[in-house]
Amino acid sequence: MDLQIKIESVLSDIFGKTFSFKETGGYLNITMTDSGKVYDLKKNESHGLKEIITLLTFLYDDEYDCIILDEPELNLHPQFQQYILQEIKSIAGNPFEEKGKKMFVILTHSPYMLSIQNSEELKNLIVFHRHEVPTFIKEYEDMDAYQKLRLDKLLLRMNVNHKTLFFADKPVFVEGYIDQQFFSILQYKREIPLGAEGISIIDVGGKDELDIMYNLCRLLKINAFCVIDMDGLFEGKLRQSVDKISNTATFMAEKGREPLMKSIGNIEKLLNEEIDELLKSDDETLEGEMKDFCDTLKSQSGEKANMMKKRIMFLGLHRIKSEISTLLSDEGKRKLLQIEGLSKDVFGCFNSVNIYFLEKGEIENYYLSDIGNQYQISDKKKTDYYLHEYQKINEMDKAEIEEKYKDIIDILDKICSVVDVNTEKFVSAKIGDWIHNVQSILQMNPNITIESLKSNPKTAWDSYKRIIDLIDLSKNDNGFSCKFKILRGLTTDSEEVYSFDEKTVAANFKV
Repeated sequence: MDLQIKIESVLSDIFGKTFSFKETGGYLNITMTDSGKVYDLKKNESHGLKEIITLLTFLYDDEYDCIILDEPELNLHPQFQQYILQEIKSIAGNPFEEKGKKMFVILTHSPYMLSIQNSEELKNLIVFHRHEVPTFIKEYEDMDAYQKLRLDKLLLRMNVNHKTLFFADKPVFVEGYIDQQFFSILQYKREIPLGAEGISIIDVGGKDELDIMYNLCRLLKINAFCVIDMDGLFEGKLRQSVDKISNTATFMAEKGREPLMKSIGNIEKLLNEEIDELLKSDDETLEGEMKDFCDTLKSQSGEKANMMKKRIMFLGLHRIKSEISTLLSDEGKRKLLQIEGLSKDVFGCFNSVNIYFLEKGEIENYYLSDIGNQYQISDKKKTDYYLHEYQKINEMDKAEIEEKYKDIIDILDKICSVVDVNTEKFVSAKIGDWIHNVQSILQMNPNITIESLKSNPKTAWDSYKRIIDLIDLSKNDNGFSCKFKILRGLTTDSEEVYSFDEKTVAANFKV
């Protein structure tokens, strides 16, 4: 009776309908009343509502102190998933220490069924992997108090999109929503099935968030990737985290370099020396991008001026290195070569632990649209720039996208393994069967027409007309010749005309 009262009152208030439970002949019958109309729940309501009733019955029943729920989110609207989770959390606890509490084991594929408020609650999570044993966090031995505080702050801010990292084989972290949208539309237009590959592109909202997300994945042994703006080389905590990974020290040593952070420091020192030399230059004949570069470099001021100058200088070396070198002394040109060689090894080191820099600067530097000064992009205009670029991308085909966005696609292909869905081998097998059947029919009746061939049950033409356009069937003294095309969408070339005769080996047919 107490269970009936709880569930009737909760569901009636939530759904605005009246529930009635009656036991008849040993069976529980549930009826609903909505706007005066009474109907049977079992016959006339959704699976989701029935699921909620089942779940709440077990949650509220004090007969059980441990409940295992296998995919409780099935058939539930996301809002009701969150409601059920809220009810679970209100009851969850140690039944041996507190009366009325229950232990829960929940197996889920839904980020809506995760509620992690702090690093202690994170310890309750066990992550299953496709090819590895499950992982979990027992203690935070490698984290100091400051790092753990940063993790707690991140967990408080985690939304549903962020929580997909726990379900992805390869979460890919990017700094902002524009990066996420840009990468996703490129992969969509290239017909790369991100979800099927277990890839989730997640925008985290900043460089420091990239660092925490990346380290969280390392704790759980999730194979995470980061794509970061080039200025992340000179600021942010991700580079410091990477410096502590033993693999990176080995990588740099094998290249004959100092450890990662010291090597970055060496790049910064060389860049500062190059900047000092350029700022002394007073060439009035500069124009175009070279003028934008020098003017932007000289205009920097404020507390972030030094970092911005290094970013601008590094970006300039990537874009207009030869023009910049004309303003430098021989010693300056030698330093350019040092920067180039050292940065190549530093980027290679980051790549070895799944971190990729946008070496052209930031995402807007990869656009085909005009964004004005490449060295000082207005934050206020970034959304407008993206929407304009989005229109361009939608007007392109796959080949054009792969040609014009090659630099970005090179990065994406290192992260997302490209799996081509090959229909041609299956088309070949199906058509081979059809060729064999047509040969058999014509052997028995050489005078058959194209119309009667289509109506013959053995050709299964109602099925095959969805993949074949039968062009011609002609007979001669020696036999016959049949010509057809394969319909658009199943092969790379829908215009090719195929032919076969009585001597064709059907099993050998290949598109």
